[in-house]
Amino acid sequence: MNKTTLCNVFEISRWAAVFVGLQLSYFMGTTTEAQIHILALWLVIPMAGLTGLESVFLGDAARKQSGYAESPYQRQSGFNNLALALTAILVFVFDWGTVAEQTLLTTLLIFLFLSGCNHGWSAWKEGNRTVKNLLRPLMSLILVLSCLPILLGLGH
Repeated sequence: MNKTTLCNVFEISRWAAVFVGLQLSYFMGTTTEAQIHILALWLVIPMAGLTGLESVFLGDAARKQSGYAESPYQRQSGFNNLALALTAILVFVFDWGTVAEQTLLTTLLIFLFLSGCNHGWSAWKEGNRTVKNLLRPLMSLILVLSCLPILLGLGH
C-alpha cells in the first residue's frame, strides 16, 4: 500500500471512529461521565493517534494531500498529537477519571477547531483549495458542535 493510500485509510478511519464514538456516546452513555469516557476512547485516541502517525511517518504524502509546503513543524505537530493519544491511553489504563478524560477531549476539540480555522485560512487567503482544506473547517465545526452537549452535561 502506498503512502497516499495509507493517508486516505487514516482519514476514513479517523472519521469512522468519530461517527462510532458519537453514536455510542449518545445511545449507550447513560450518564455524562459514561459519554465522556466513550468519547475519550473513540475520539482522542484515533483522531490524535492516527493524525500523529500520519504526520510523523507519512509526512510527505499527508502534506501533499493538504496542499501544504514541507515544514519541520508538521513533525512537531505529529509528536504533539501522539503525546495526546498516549496520554489518553494512560488515562484509560490508570483510570484517572472523568476530569482527565474531559480535559483530553476538550484539548483535542480545541486543537481540531483551530486546525480547521487554519485549513480555512489556507483555502481562503492562500488559494489552497484541496478537498481536505475545504472540508476540514466544516467537519471540525460539526465535530465540536456534536460533542458540546456532552461536555456541557446536556447530552444524556
